[in-house]
Amino acid sequence: MTITQLLQNSPAKANELFAKLSDTSSGAVKTREKLLAELKEELEVQARLEEQHLFPVLKKHRETKDLVADAINDNKQVRALLTDLERTPKDDDGFAQKVTALKKVFQQHVRDERKELLPAVRKALSEEEAQAVTEKLEAGRARIEEAKRDEAEERRAAARREREEAERVEAERQRIREASAALTRPAEAMTEGSVQALKTGGTLTQAGAEVATEASRQAAGLIGQAAQQTASTMTRTARSYADTALPSRAAIQTMAALPMATADATREVVDAWMDWMNKSVETSKRASQAFAHSATPMQLVEVQSRYVQDNMQAMMEVGERMSQIAMRAMQGMTCSAHDAGERAQEKGNGLRSRR
Repeated sequence: MTITQLLQNSPAKANELFAKLSDTSSGAVKTREKLLAELKEELEVQARLEEQHLFPVLKKHRETKDLVADAINDNKQVRALLTDLERTPKDDDGFAQKVTALKKVFQQHVRDERKELLPAVRKALSEEEAQAVTEKLEAGRARIEEAKRDEAEERRAAARREREEAERVEAERQRIREASAALTRPAEAMTEGSVQALKTGGTLTQAGAEVATEASRQAAGLIGQAAQQTASTMTRTARSYADTALPSRAAIQTMAALPMATADATREVVDAWMDWMNKSVETSKRASQAFAHSATPMQLVEVQSRYVQDNMQAMMEVGERMSQIAMRAMQGMTCSAHDAGERAQEKGNGLRSRR
């Protein structure tokens, strides 16, 4: 390509962008911003290439020295208008007018180059000089285009890495949510079973059957054994004194106390599990907030570890509390049965003495 062809073809892309920008409406803010950014880049590339590779050569020749000053002033005017256009709101009515003004200045600069600068260049420069300038201009344009491609590829790669990182983070959050749900389901089952047991007057063994953890199963078993022992004791007491005419008030009171004891224990179990549920909700809430602010997989792992530790600690505490409830209930009902047996025996001895 000759220097004449190069200078004549260089404004083509800028003219295309001017045409597209002029066709936009005030509602196309994003489109205007994009086209203006491309136009600014193209005009800046042209001006910089001329100032770096063409104008220094032309300044050496008397025939073209004065034309260089005019061309530099044109470039300054174009840059000033571009800066003003960038600052103008893209939905402003004056935006289109400023685009038109910039276009006129640029096209006048192109006409001056073709009418004055280009003939002077052909006259002043030797063929070797002209070819050297052409090669420098082409090489400079090629380097700029390559840098733009590399930059665009880097942006795409960065966006891809960001997308993959976001997918990994979301997958980790989903895994943690599933783990949280798995930890919460046993507590929900326990609460539902315990509340139902209270409504129907069922025993703690029925409420405990809903528990999915070992601690609650052990607690339910202990209290169930206590209830069975008490019932067995009362059965033996009733059989021993079946021949008496008067009813055994002590036996009746002991039997009446049995449902109350198991109901109290059941309520304690429900309270314990409700406390655990409240702690779990607070723990999940804190974990969710921490998840939202986690920017790296390492931070997510730390949040997950802390979340699991807090839940396990709460599970251990409620298990210990359940064991204590079971022991108290068993001791209370065993003592009640023992006292009832003694009172019944004393009452029976008194009746026989009166006979």
